[in-house]
Amino acid sequence: RRMHAVVAVFATHFLRSLSSKLRNRGTIYSTFLEAPLLAALIAVTLRSSPEGSYQFSTALHIPAYLFLSATVAMFLGLTNSATEVLRDRPILRRERNCQPGAGSYVMAKLAALGLVAAAQCLIYLVVGNYLLEIDGMLPYHWLWMTLTAWTGTAMALVVSSIVRTERAALTAVPLLLVPQMLLAGALVPYREMNPVLFGDAADARDRGGVPIPASIMPLRYAYEAMITDQATRNPFEVERVRLQRRIDRMRSQAAVMNESQLERFDLLKEGLRRLLASGAISRGDATDLVDRIRRTATSGTRIELETMQVWPEEDLKTRPASEFFVNERIDLLVREAETFRNDYRDRERRIVFHALKKPIPFMRPAAVETARDYVPPDDEIETQKYCGSVLAAIIVGCGVISTLVISRQNRETR
Repeated sequence: RRMHAVVAVFATHFLRSLSSKLRNRGTIYSTFLEAPLLAALIAVTLRSSPEGSYQFSTALHIPAYLFLSATVAMFLGLTNSATEVLRDRPILRRERNCQPGAGSYVMAKLAALGLVAAAQCLIYLVVGNYLLEIDGMLPYHWLWMTLTAWTGTAMALVVSSIVRTERAALTAVPLLLVPQMLLAGALVPYREMNPVLFGDAADARDRGGVPIPASIMPLRYAYEAMITDQATRNPFEVERVRLQRRIDRMRSQAAVMNESQLERFDLLKEGLRRLLASGAISRGDATDLVDRIRRTATSGTRIELETMQVWPEEDLKTRPASEFFVNERIDLLVREAETFRNDYRDRERRIVFHALKKPIPFMRPAAVETARDYVPPDDEIETQKYCGSVLAAIIVGCGVISTLVISRQNRETR
């Protein structure tokens, strides 16, 4: 019976918050006008390549686009909820006797405002990714933009529960957003920042280090996750990694493989070679070709693989398939970070900005003395999981703070 009452209270707050947002014309305008207009403005401005005609592989500003996308998500989350608790205070005061706790209210607010922000982010990305020809990354970008917007929503709920006026709540939005933009690592590269911000490890500034204040900036984690996702989860890289992992797995068992397994091993290596040498005329042809090469190498026959046309040279418009999915600027950022992360001169694992893995918190790894002692680290986790965990922790922490503040206010006004 008590659980039923809790669910009923949550549903009431959720439907009330969602209907309030949907009835607000400002929400409709920001979803169907503001989001696509911002995406179009940003994408058209950043649509540039050094050759003149735009190509995604050589596009100059894909990192800037991802940073601005994360910033837009944070801005939407902050503005959508900056005054929510203030507007609901009369209702909370009226209903305080039947529900002294505020947990259901805060969770319902996060859920309702998160749905609105998710819709805004989706419309933004549909327009922006289309204009910049970013293919196959919409689900991942949407995930990180939505998580960033939820983080902004949770932070704004804390502000809205503490301040007394709407003016104060709206004034707090730039105070929360501007420091994040400055310390996210996109506007000003970390290697060009004041060395004092890096504490005792100021020498790490030039080797992918992260300034201490940036450790508490949610926008930095969102931007870094979007960069690493773009580098590792585009369609070409996903298929390449699948083949490479299968090859590595079979190579470790080469001594005990039979003839059919050896044949499959050779097919996988040939498939990887053909994948790297594949070419296409359009993005759709490249997507289909990359998928067919991987499927043929893993479950097809040698005849099918050898007769597969991977480079239609009769058409002068043919380009390497990787150019449709891999951006050189993104690839350069990640490769440089990986070089710093795998530097054996570092006695301990450290956080490297844009690296594909991060040290597991509170776990002290063994020191590395020489290059001969270096082994690939097994005390690290993927950057996407690391950044997602930090953003989720911020959302939970802000939700707990908002619940405690609102519950205390309800008790004091009895």
